[in-house]
Order: sequence, then structure tokens, then C-alpha cells
Amino acid sequence: MTLAELLKQLEAIRRKADPPTRDALGKFEQQLKVYGEERDQEIGAKDREIADLKIQLAGTEQVTRASPVDLARSFRAVIEEFHTEAREAEDVGVAIKALDLEVKGLVEVDERTTTLVLPSAGAAVDPTALSTFRVSFAAVPAVPAEEAPEPPPEPRQPRPRRKRS
Repeated sequence: MTLAELLKQLEAIRRKADPPTRDALGKFEQQLKVYGEERDQEIGAKDREIADLKIQLAGTEQVTRASPVDLARSFRAVIEEFHTEAREAEDVGVAIKALDLEVKGLVEVDERTTTLVLPSAGAAVDPTALSTFRVSFAAVPAVPAEEAPEPPPEPRQPRPRRKRS
């Protein structure tokens, strides 16, 4: 039942009611109209939000392709960023000791490369068709390179002696 139908029924009841009831129903009708307008505004806002989300979702139909090495490097960069922040912190820095990662995607193999195809959030993909790429990262302390020791001096070659004649 719509708001217009409710208001029509209310008007029919109002016509048959006595004056005090008619006044009360008139006030109720006004409140019902305000309530209906508020709901219409909320519904309009939700409809606009849904339309915006559909547009965003339509833009995510693209798939992402990445090599396993590229994926590992990108997460390595994340860890390095945390460690850099920890080294530069004025008080206490926070570092990641270990990070375990599982990425599900389709594997494409051609003559030269292996690529993971990562489905978008809205893509309909059979989960059993996905492969799992597991990577474990661990913090490894960086040991400063030692300076190479200077080579020992080369021994002097004795001069050849001249023969006396």
C-alpha cells in the first residue's frame, strides 16, 4: 500500500467522523505526509548511493595480472616501508617480523612467463578454479658490508745480476 492510498482512506474516514475525531485525523494526516516525504528523501538518497556503487563496481570488472615476482616485490616494499619508519622513529618504532600471504588467482603460463590473474571483487569466478600462491616473508637483519682488507704488498723481485766479463 502506498502513502497516497493511505491518505485516501484516511480522508474517507475523516469525512464520516465527528468534529473532534476529524481534527485529530487531520493532524495525523499532516504527520503522515511529513513522514512520507522524509522516507521519499531517504529512498532517493539510497537510490543515488546504489547507482554510484554500481558505477564503481562496473569499473572494477577489469582483472589484474601480475607475475609472482611482482607480487612478492610489492609486499616486500610494504615491509621495507615499515622498517624504514621504524628506523626513523623518534621514540619506539614498529617493525614486521614476519608476514604470511596467500593470494588466490588464475595461473596463466605462456612460453616465457607465468602470470597470476587476480579476479576483481565483483567477478563471478569458480573458487575451485583458483590457484593459491603462498609467500612467507621474514625480516632478515642487514649486515653492513665489511671493507675489504688492503692486499699485502707484492714482494720485490731481485734484480738480475750482470755477468762480469
